[in-house]
Amino acid sequence: MAMSPEDRTTENLAEEERADPQAVQRVKELVLSLANTISALKIFPPEHTSAIHFRQDFISKLKAFLTEYQRLELSIGEFGFYYQDKTVYQDEISSKSLPFFFFKDGLRLLAFYQGMDDEEINDLLEIIRLESAKPAEESDVVNALWLKDFPNLQYYAPEEFIENRILEERTESLSKRGLQIIPQELAGKVVDIEVNRQELFSGQLALKPEEKQAVDSFVDKELPELPENWQQNFTFEAEGQESGQQQRPSISEAGQPLEKQTTFLKLTEEDVNELNRLLERNRKLLPEEEFINLMMEIMAQEENEGQFVANLNILQDFYLENIKNGHFNIPIILNKKIRELKTLLASSQPARAAKLDDFLTRTSDSKLFDEIRKLVDSKVELNYEAMFDYLNQFDLTAIPFMAEMYEKLDKQAFRQLVQNFFREKIAVEPGIITSQLDEQKPRLTEALIEIMQQQPAHKIISFFAAFLTMSSKDLKLKAIEALASFNDELANKLLMALMNDKDKEVRLKATTSLKFLGDTSRLGQLMTEISTARFKARSFEEKKALFEFLGRTKSREAFNFLKKIFLKKSWLPGTTELRLCAVAGLEKMGSKEALALLRRGEHFFNRQVREASAEALVRLTLKKS
Repeated sequence: MAMSPEDRTTENLAEEERADPQAVQRVKELVLSLANTISALKIFPPEHTSAIHFRQDFISKLKAFLTEYQRLELSIGEFGFYYQDKTVYQDEISSKSLPFFFFKDGLRLLAFYQGMDDEEINDLLEIIRLESAKPAEESDVVNALWLKDFPNLQYYAPEEFIENRILEERTESLSKRGLQIIPQELAGKVVDIEVNRQELFSGQLALKPEEKQAVDSFVDKELPELPENWQQNFTFEAEGQESGQQQRPSISEAGQPLEKQTTFLKLTEEDVNELNRLLERNRKLLPEEEFINLMMEIMAQEENEGQFVANLNILQDFYLENIKNGHFNIPIILNKKIRELKTLLASSQPARAAKLDDFLTRTSDSKLFDEIRKLVDSKVELNYEAMFDYLNQFDLTAIPFMAEMYEKLDKQAFRQLVQNFFREKIAVEPGIITSQLDEQKPRLTEALIEIMQQQPAHKIISFFAAFLTMSSKDLKLKAIEALASFNDELANKLLMALMNDKDKEVRLKATTSLKFLGDTSRLGQLMTEISTARFKARSFEEKKALFEFLGRTKSREAFNFLKKIFLKKSWLPGTTELRLCAVAGLEKMGSKEALALLRRGEHFFNRQVREASAEALVRLTLKKS
C-alpha cells in the first residue's frame, strides 16, 4: 500500500519521541537479518536448508518486533537504513547494497505493521529477490510493491521521482523512434510563425524611444572626453624581443596611419615582473601599512635618542589599538618591520637594536590574549585566519590559547589552521600538544585524537593513557578506535585496561579492538581473566567479544582453550553461555579443526549450543561462497 505525504507527516510526528535504544538495537539485528536473508535467497534455492533458516529467522524477528511495537518504520537513504533517526544498517557498495536497491527506484520510506503473516512476509522477500536479480534499468521495486498491494506494508516514494521516471521512459521510447517530446503548453496547438524578410535583411534595428535613451546614456557614461595626448603610449620591451621589429601602426577612421610618439623603455623580463609586482602591491597597500613604512623610515634616520624611544612608544600604542580592534594583520606587519629594522641597526647601533628587541618582547606578552578573548566573547566579527597568523607568531606559547579558541569558535577554516599547527608541533614535541587533552574540550580532544592516530606508534601511544581517567564515554570510544589502528603491544595493554571501564560500551569496544601480535603471555592473561568472578558478571556481548578475539588469534593455545570450553558438559546456565561464546570464537578461527568441532556441535544434546553451531557453519559457508 503506497503512503501519501499526509500519512507520512502523521507518522513522522508520532516518531518525534526520543529514540528507544533497545528498539534501535533490535532493528539493527532485524535489518541485518533481512540483508542476510536476501543474500541467502540469491545464492540458494528456496527449498535449501540455509535459505529456509534465514527466512524463518527474519520472519520470527519481524513478527516479534511488530507484536511489541506494532510498527516498524525504516527511512531509506542512498546507502543506509535509518530508524528513529539512527543508522541501523549501512552498505556503500552499490552493486550489493540493499538500501541502494530501494533508493534507486525512489523508495524513501518502508513501514511494516502488526498483522503481517508468514505468507505476506515471504511474498515481500520474493519480490525483493526477483527485482534485485534484474538489471538496474529493468527492475522497479516500487511498481512491484504497488502491484502486490500488501495490506500490512506501506511505502513512500516522492511523486516527482515517479513523474521524472515516467518522463525518462517516455523520452527514451520517443528517442528510439527519432521523435522529441513537445512541451505540454504547446501540445495540441497550431503555432503560426511569420517572417518579414525585407526587415530581416535590412541591416537595421528599430529601437523604441526608451531603448535608444538607454543606449545614449550608456555611451555618455562609458566614453568620457579624453585628453589630447591619450594616444601616446609606452612600450615595455622585454629582453629577448627583437628591437627592430616593426610595430603595427594605429589606423584612423579614414584608413591612414595616425602620427603618434612611441617611447621604448629597455627592460629585462625580471624588471618588468618586478615593476608589475610593485604596482600591484601599491594598489593593495593599507593606510596603516603606509604609516608603519613611514615610521620605519623616520626611525632609521632618527638621530635623537629620546625621539627614537618616543616613536617606539607610539608604535606600541598603535600595536595595542589594532589588537583591541581585531585588526590582526597590522600587528603582524609591524612586528615584521621592527625585525627588519633591528637587523639593519644590529651592527651599527646595537643599543637601538636592543630597544627594538625589547619592543618585540613586550608585544609578545601572552597577556595580549586577554584582549583577543574579549573580542571573541563579545561576538565581534573577526578575520579568524589573520587571528591565527597573529597567534602563530607566539609559537608554542600560543598553544593553550589556540586550544581554547578551537573549542570556543565554530569556524572551520580557523580550526583547520590550528589542526595543521598542532600536527606540525606534535611531531617534534608530542607532550606539549597532548597536554591539551581535556574532556571539557571535546571537539578539540576529538581533533587531537585524530592527529595522534597519525603519529608513529612508539612516540604517541603512551599519551593515550590520559583517557583512562576520563569520564567521557564518547572520547574513550574515539581513543579506542585510534588505539585499534596501531599494531603495538602497548596499545593492546591500554585496551586491556579499558576493558575494565565502568561503561559497558567502552568495555565492549576495547575488547573487540584487541589485536593478537604474537604475545602468548597476553593470551594467557586473558584466558585467566575468563575464570574470574568479574568476568562472569559481564554481559554476554562482552564475553562473546573476548572469545571472538581468542578465535581471531588462530593460535594453538586459543584453540585448545576454546575446545575445552566448547566440549564442557553441564546444564548450568553459566556453562551454556560460555559454550555459546566458544562457538563464536571457533567461528572466527575458521580453521579445519574449528569447523570439525562445530560439526560435532550440530549433534550436541544442548539445543542452544547445537543451533548456534549450525548457524555458525551456515555463516561460514555463505562467507566462502
